Amino acid sequence: MSKTALQTIGLLIGLALIVAVAPLLWKVGALDQSRAGLQLGEAIPPITEVEGWLNGDGPTSADLEGKVVFVNGWFLNCPYCHEGMPELVKLYDEFHSKGVVFVGMTSDDSESVKNVEKFLDKYKVEWPNAYGAANALMAFKADYFPGYWLIGRDGKVVWNKALQGRVPIQTAIEQALAAKAPANQTPTGDQPATPTSPAADEQPATAQL
Repeated sequence: MSKTALQTIGLLIGLALIVAVAPLLWKVGALDQSRAGLQLGEAIPPITEVEGWLNGDGPTSADLEGKVVFVNGWFLNCPYCHEGMPELVKLYDEFHSKGVVFVGMTSDDSESVKNVEKFLDKYKVEWPNAYGAANALMAFKADYFPGYWLIGRDGKVVWNKALQGRVPIQTAIEQALAAKAPANQTPTGDQPATPTSPAADEQPATAQL
C-alpha cells in the first residue's frame, strides 16, 4: 500500500474519531461556567430586542416580576437544540401550571419564520418564542446552544447550563418556586411563596450571533 493511501486512511480514521467523541466533548463543555452565558446571580436583561414573537406576545419586565422564569436560547441548525426540546416540553407540562414562565428565543430571523413555526409545531412547543433575537441572546451572553437559564423570583439567574450535570433542572425549579418573593414583589401563579432551607449538550453559535 502506498504512503499516500496510508495517509488517506489515517485521515479518515482521525475524522471518524472526532465525530464519535464530539457529543462527549460538548457534554463536558456544558459544565464550564464560562460557556453558560448569563452567570449565577446576574439579573435577567429585558427581552425586547427581537423581530417578533410566535405562540403569543412576549413578556414584559412587569410580566416577569416576582416570577420564576425559564429561558431557552436556540437556533434551527443546532442539532442539540432539536435533541433537547422534548425534555423542555416535559418541563413546561410539569411546571407551567405551577406558575413558571417559559420563554424561548432564536437568532433565526424573519426570513426563516416559517421554518421556526415548523420547529415549534414539530415539538409541540406552546410557550412564546422570539425570532430575530440575536441581540437579546447577546444580552444573555449566549455563545453555545442550546442555552438554558432559570431566573428566580428576585429576577436573577439561579441555574444555568453549567449546572446541568450536577443540579437537576427539576430540583432547581422546585427550589426557585419555594423561595420567598422579594418584599416589593408578588408571589407567582397558583403556588404561594414559602420559606425554604438553602438548599447536554451544546453547540457554538458560530455566525448565528
